[in-house]
Amino acid sequence: MRKLFIILAVLLGIAGSRAEEHSYVWNAEFPNYKQQIPSSDFTTADGLFRFTSDKAQGVSGPQFNEDKNAGLLLRLYADNTLRIESLSGDPITDITFVIGGNGHYKLANLTPSKGAMGEPYIGKDATDTFREYRLFWSGNATDITFTVGHLCEYGIDCAEQGKTDEPGTCMTKQIIITTASGQGLEDLQDGEATPRKIIYNGQVYILRSGHSYTLTGTEVIPQK
Repeated sequence: MRKLFIILAVLLGIAGSRAEEHSYVWNAEFPNYKQQIPSSDFTTADGLFRFTSDKAQGVSGPQFNEDKNAGLLLRLYADNTLRIESLSGDPITDITFVIGGNGHYKLANLTPSKGAMGEPYIGKDATDTFREYRLFWSGNATDITFTVGHLCEYGIDCAEQGKTDEPGTCMTKQIIITTASGQGLEDLQDGEATPRKIIYNGQVYILRSGHSYTLTGTEVIPQK
């Protein structure tokens, strides 16, 4: 059993899962934000993700607000938190925070509870007209909380104007989430010899030759 588990562990990252990208532009996703209290907490219309923001240790609290150039922005301020949950149970592997409008002035870095932030993109949109910065997260989790940096780090005010003591912000006009989706146990064919990673009810299993195993190598019998 130990030998089998080692083989399965090697193949775990490449077998039985597929990447799915979900893009949410706040103008289209949340046009009636003023009717909800608090307006900055919501579940996406497709039911896949829940966003929960909090003032936490910040001075100002999160809010949705219109921006004349970027449309609807989810505005997070210094030391605010944003929790993103995958309601399907599929693990989130990448998140792109698309920063627009006034979000360019005091953009801070984010500190994630899991995974890691990558190098930011500091540039313009596809039309080369408007500034459109991006922050990138990668990892493997179904529940991540991000904390906005206390001070500006990438924004115009601190990076170009030298105002390094300005409080940070993270103002997104869009968020792009990539998940690793697995196949359900009840959908698999018996007799498959190649080890495969599958996800069922939010739990990860390995299937091989018609048998399913937990990640510790214990065989389980799925409920049909």
